[in-house]
Amino acid sequence: MKVCTRLKHLTGRFRGVSWGCILLGPALATALGCLLILPDDDTITILSWNIENLFDAVDQGSEYHQFTSAGGWTERDYHRRKERIAQALQALRPRPDIFIFLEIENREVLDDLMDRHLVDVHAPYRVFAKGPGAAIGIGVASRYPIRDARTHLARAGEFPPLRPVVETRIDLAGTDLVIFSNHWKSKRGGAPATEPLRRASAQLLAARVEQLYREEPDLSLLVAGDFNERPLEFELSGRSYPTALMPARELLALARELAAGEGNHPSWVTPEWIREGDHLIWDSSAREAILSSSLLDRPVFVNLWEDIDAPGSFYFINRWERIDSMFLSPSLFSQDSALRFSAFSVPCPRDGCDSRGRPLSWEDDPRGVSDHLPLLLTLIRSP
Repeated sequence: MKVCTRLKHLTGRFRGVSWGCILLGPALATALGCLLILPDDDTITILSWNIENLFDAVDQGSEYHQFTSAGGWTERDYHRRKERIAQALQALRPRPDIFIFLEIENREVLDDLMDRHLVDVHAPYRVFAKGPGAAIGIGVASRYPIRDARTHLARAGEFPPLRPVVETRIDLAGTDLVIFSNHWKSKRGGAPATEPLRRASAQLLAARVEQLYREEPDLSLLVAGDFNERPLEFELSGRSYPTALMPARELLALARELAAGEGNHPSWVTPEWIREGDHLIWDSSAREAILSSSLLDRPVFVNLWEDIDAPGSFYFINRWERIDSMFLSPSLFSQDSALRFSAFSVPCPRDGCDSRGRPLSWEDDPRGVSDHLPLLLTLIRSP
């Protein structure tokens, strides 16, 4: 049974269209459209992975040229790509229950990968979305029922709609988890020049998070994906321009300086920008995030990179970068929560790394899988 919704909505200051296609099992026939799936154990594992341009062999007009028949892309190439990705996924441990795929062409590709190449993985609940005329989008496949799905499209000035932020509400055996899957604008064209586009996505996302917390203060949230900037982007760029991802400590320090009349701040550093700016705020622990949220009067997430030794998920121009991230709501670290954090890792998938542990792009080496490493999050359900 296929249930599709198309909803017009106003989210905070942003007008957009939310829509989602949710594939539900045939046993679903309840009035609420909900099928309860009981886990095999108390853990739930979530994968987020930019799998680097997975295109089928059907020309539809929106592809990048190298993935068209005129560009030399064939059915055999497509099949090999799926096989490489499937082999890497099947070797991952723990085995994911929820898959977030970035840079996938369409819903048919998502279904083809899951149904024909990951046949021992049961993830029948699926959502796919991409922007108007876009070549690539975001696919989500879940073992657990997706109760609601929305696609949020941000705009920035005269630019076309940006890549979507995909919101899915997943029923984890009676406990809701809302996941925001992201693929923000790349730095192609220069980091400062493209930063307003990433800030537009962050502003839309932050507004939706605030709306959800007003309605459901205890809701568990995960923000995941390829953000095309590092959580420490503001500091690493010399604090020379506002960034979409902002450490809470930086905002609090700026707020204190403004209140004391200290410092020589750029014009964009204002109390209003700190209070309502176009950024997603993070802190290094649940305790600090709760305190920062109280001081800033805005939601603050926990950055999972803070307690891990892995150098990054992406290797570019001789350096590691942490542009793929996962951010959790502080409630997921409470011992009293029905769902709580257990582990976070950045594994090297089978044949997916070179001898130095760097991601091996399939475009650079036929043995490779993707130019990004996957992120794996494990949550644990309270008995």
